[in-house]
Amino acid sequence: MTDAASPRARATADQRAAADPAVSAFVAASAGSGKTKLLTDRLLRLMLGGAAPERILCLTFTKAAAAEMALRLQDRLGRWVTRDDAALAEDLAELDIPPTEAARAAARRLFARVLDLPGGMRIGTIHAFCQSLLRRFPLEAALSPHFQVVEDRDAADALAAAREDMLAEAQSGPLHAALGTLAGLISIGQFELLVGKLQSDRERLAAALTIGATPENPVAGLIAAQRRVLGVTARDDAALLAAAVAWPGEPALRAAAEGVRARGSAAAAARAERLLGWLGCDPAARVEAWGHWTAEFLTGTGEPRADGAFVNPKLATAAPDLLAAFADERARVVAVEDARRALAMAAVSAALATLAVPVAQGYAARMEASGRLDYDDLIGRTSGLLIDPGAAWVLYKLDGGIDHLLLDEVQDTAPAQWRIAHALTAEFFAGAGARETAR
Repeated sequence: MTDAASPRARATADQRAAADPAVSAFVAASAGSGKTKLLTDRLLRLMLGGAAPERILCLTFTKAAAAEMALRLQDRLGRWVTRDDAALAEDLAELDIPPTEAARAAARRLFARVLDLPGGMRIGTIHAFCQSLLRRFPLEAALSPHFQVVEDRDAADALAAAREDMLAEAQSGPLHAALGTLAGLISIGQFELLVGKLQSDRERLAAALTIGATPENPVAGLIAAQRRVLGVTARDDAALLAAAVAWPGEPALRAAAEGVRARGSAAAAARAERLLGWLGCDPAARVEAWGHWTAEFLTGTGEPRADGAFVNPKLATAAPDLLAAFADERARVVAVEDARRALAMAAVSAALATLAVPVAQGYAARMEASGRLDYDDLIGRTSGLLIDPGAAWVLYKLDGGIDHLLLDEVQDTAPAQWRIAHALTAEFFAGAGARETAR
């Protein structure tokens, strides 16, 4: 294999192609593969190509990534000032920049040019950008101009206070019933974690709460939607079992069990005898013994029992029609148990919604009353501001200060952050600037 075709050479060629500012690019690669270097190279090529440093916005998703990118940029520019012509020409060639005298002079001037920028290069976290944007347009975002950003510890304290308020109200009614459902299933720490997950996607939570909500029960529509998704139609477990103990296939199963009891092996006949005993009970007794009925058709791990458990092989050969009734009932029992599990999941989900939603709403009310925002609020408010139909003024003002957007460590699990990036690019960069992302 020649060096030109080696994996290292191909990776270097791909990096150079992705660093070309003439095209938009999205890079997905593992940690340590050089994504930050690629973005730094692209940033240098932009500036050497004539892009104004102050009109380039670099957004990362961690402070460490922002600091690393800024340090790499300063290190490269600082070295260019002191390097001799041959060494600088080699650096420029690695960036696919023709090492002309004019290019070398421009490269040496960049350090001073960036150093003189008020506030330096615009390299920071997505949260810092959102905070600066909301400070600039507080009225358009319906915020107090003097809002404060709380640290994670203060946000956790506010959430704990909202939770305590909810618990104080859970002395009776739906809150009390929901608390009883969850009390034996999750700890207070797990409840806090689940509420935190709801808090992190407030936009979807708010949308869900508009579905069929009533003044008496603001989560009624959400609970109904959860039941629909889970395929739950029964009112409760008692209603489900009452319907399950009487079904059209019962006569066929009874006849098959009688046939196995009379002609089957000892083990098969004993099972058939137990099945006939359950079938001889009234509906109330059947419901009470439903666990014994399911144990005849399912193993201890919930797996369906094999055909031989109902009809021994010799009898199955002599009377092949006997097995069908047992197989049908086995499938029906599996379906009933699946429905019971779905019903239990719906009940737990309903209890969680009943308890968690007031906590989330109480937390939001506390934050708004005190003029405070947490980090998720920064993202959500900025996303809402940029996609609002009345945000044309904001986009127009931003269009006057940004020509290129570079994103580092893009999070594919953060749709609100993606909406911000999309608004910054699609809305007012179309045809005017470039979009650059690396991940």
